[in-house]
Formats: sequence, C-alpha cells, structure tokens
Amino acid sequence: MSKEKLQHLGNMGRYLFILLLLAAFNISKAQISATTESGRRVILYNDGTWKYSSDSVKKDHPDSIKLNPGRFIKSASETFLIKSKVNNSTIFIDPDKWTMKTRGENETNPEYRFSSKSENGFALIITEKTQIDLRSMPFIALTNAQKASIDATITKPEYRMVNDKKVLYLEISGTVKGIKFHYMGYYYSNEKGTTQLISYTSDQLYKNASKEMETFLNGFVVADSD
Repeated sequence: MSKEKLQHLGNMGRYLFILLLLAAFNISKAQISATTESGRRVILYNDGTWKYSSDSVKKDHPDSIKLNPGRFIKSASETFLIKSKVNNSTIFIDPDKWTMKTRGENETNPEYRFSSKSENGFALIITEKTQIDLRSMPFIALTNAQKASIDATITKPEYRMVNDKKVLYLEISGTVKGIKFHYMGYYYSNEKGTTQLISYTSDQLYKNASKEMETFLNGFVVADSD
C-alpha cells in the first residue's frame, strides 16, 4: 500500500474515532430513547452519555455477553511503559513495532496515538475520569459508530481477563467514505475512570494486522490504586 493511501487510512481512522468515541466529550442537550437487548429503556444523549429512563424495568438483568476463558497477558517484548495522566490505566508497547505521540496542543482526547512500524495499523487510547457501566458500552459504542458509518456493526463482543482485569472486548466493522474499517478495542472502567484502547486498520490489511493489533491491546495494564 502506498504512503498516500496509508496516510489517508490514518486520517480516516482519526476522523471516524473522533465521531465514534470522542462524542462523549462534546456538550449537547439532544436525546433519543431506545431499548437495550435486556429490555430496559434508556435515554441516549448525542454527547454519548446515557441514563435509564424513569419507566425502565427496575430489576437487574443478566449480562448476555460471555467471558472468554482464555488468558490475555502482555508480551515480554512490550517493555516501554506509558502512563495515563487522567486515570490509572497504563499500556506497555513494543518500541520495535510501535511508535507513539501525545495529543495535540488543543486536544482533550485521544491521550495518545500509536502507529505500527509495519504500517498495517493504528491505535488510540482515550481516557476519562467518569466511571461507566461496561454493560452499556456496546450500546453506546454502536450508536456512536452509526453516526459516522450507517452500516457499523459489532461483529464480536466478549469479556476478557487481561492482565488480571476484566475488560470488554469489541470488534466493530463499518464503512466511511467507501473504505471498510475493522476495529478491535478494550473497554475498561473503575472508580478512577474509563479507558478505551482501540486499534484499527482497513479490512484489506486486517488479516495481516490482526495478530499484531491484538498483541498491542494485551499491553493494557491497570496500575494499582493509591
């Protein structure tokens, strides 16, 4: 793939994720109502936030997303530690395979951007101080994704134990301006805040990039709370 196409891919990925995942940081009063798969009514705001409606079912519903029985741990080659300044999330990267840059001067998020040296993929880490129930993240992520890509679909949801922490794993596919994208992401939240660690590439490159992207994601480590 040419450098021009790779640059376009990176720009498109940044454009889509600004709409998908940074929408939660924009101020808006608009709202819509929807029903989750578990039957609960929710109010979803255009800023990506949500709350259960007053007429929602009060009792708790079981989580339909299954836990992957495998173990997901960081690679021994991931030796370069990056700490969030927003919450207690950290990520170890392999400096021989990935480069990192901090957010721009006028940016709030993403906190860091990453590019693979193989030129097969990109990644972002988005951090926030607000805690979010992970059971609502698929609904929020898909709704925001469809604002940028009407055909966006969650192709694989599951929970994983990543370096001894339970995280939500989502794969999302969608099309933006004629380019098909594939996203793999970890979502984690605790009392310190919420983190979205997402890697992405084009469908054309996904087969060759998926293993490298998953290894990158498995460098996610939650630091011990003070």
